[in-house]
Amino acid sequence: MSRDVALPTILVAEDHNHDKFILTEVFSRAGIRADLRFVNDGEQMLDYLYRRGPFAAPGAAIMPTLVLLDLNMPRLDGRKVIRILRADETLRHLPVIALSTSESPKHITEAYAIGINAYLVKPANIPDYVAKVSSLWDFWMRTASLPTVDVKP
Repeated sequence: MSRDVALPTILVAEDHNHDKFILTEVFSRAGIRADLRFVNDGEQMLDYLYRRGPFAAPGAAIMPTLVLLDLNMPRLDGRKVIRILRADETLRHLPVIALSTSESPKHITEAYAIGINAYLVKPANIPDYVAKVSSLWDFWMRTASLPTVDVKP
């Protein structure tokens, strides 16, 4: 007899619909079962994490196990979001992975300096993306011990 196990919730801040589609496809091809929740920018991410606005209703914003954060977004970019999260005692331990097209050593160093837990360069092809996401998943969800984080509205 199998019992229901909640899927890990992955909050993804990504402003391009094509990249959302690609990431959903990558998770599917990698065989990763997760509750992917998408927000369009940093402001929506903070609304989600603090359960404000459209995310205030009970169950509308399940606290994520892991955050995938595009660094270049409109309204409030990922760099500002990570600074806010790391300054907040209730959210600073939330694992945040940067997703970027930039391979610039300067950008990578800056991301780690402000508190990103890992930096993933988006590969140009699906098989490489699947391999990277699978490795990322294996480490963060199967190897690492993660904190439980919950913010009360």
